Amino acid sequence: MSEKDCEALLSKARSYESQATGTVAGQEYIEKAADKLREAGDCYFKLKNYEKALNCYTEAYKHHKKINYPVSAAMDSEKMALCYQNLGKRVEFEKLMQEAAATYFDQGEKMSMAGNLVSAALLYSDSAIAYKALSHYDSFKNCFELAAQNYSEYAEILLEEKDYGYAAANLSWAAMCSFAISNFDDAVKKADRALELCSKNNIKDENYDVAALSKAICSRDHSKSTQLFNRIKDNLSESEIKIVNQCLENLR
Repeated sequence: MSEKDCEALLSKARSYESQATGTVAGQEYIEKAADKLREAGDCYFKLKNYEKALNCYTEAYKHHKKINYPVSAAMDSEKMALCYQNLGKRVEFEKLMQEAAATYFDQGEKMSMAGNLVSAALLYSDSAIAYKALSHYDSFKNCFELAAQNYSEYAEILLEEKDYGYAAANLSWAAMCSFAISNFDDAVKKADRALELCSKNNIKDENYDVAALSKAICSRDHSKSTQLFNRIKDNLSESEIKIVNQCLENLR
């Protein structure tokens, strides 16, 4: 990743912006521009050019707000906060990280009430990570407990539907959310149950990979956990990666 790569992403964002109009298609271009601006921000952030990264994230945030994408705006807010943290601006960092944490939590509540349990779990976990960055440990623990609960509830629904692979994966994510807040006994039980489901039903796909990862984490095997994580990382969402990283942090 180089400065040229960042500039190319930024140029693509400008191209999308120029195609935006007042039509529905225009909104789609605004969304594309916002997402590309965030990618440019990520590029600059990796190069430790926090000022340019902040500018990109700020523009993405404004676009996502304009088209009423609260979760995307929260992601931008979180990334803006991290830029301010690296620039030594604590007040701005806390304000934006608090906004991100609260938005993730509120959207998680909405998803949970609507029965979209996996989306709720991911949003609760995002909120947990944001609260931890603010040293709000009670909220951090509460949000990960809610994430584990939503994953577990969905796993039980899947078991009734005999979707054993996806049930195992959801139990595995529940295990990792519990492990992230040091609820080790609960985490081990869920991880063991997930692997048992895979074994009994001859599951050897990506759901097994997640189950194997959760088991390695709960067994406190840092080397194996890291190896398995690196193998499947490209197939995970940003939110899922945060969960695993929090677990790995507990293993250090």
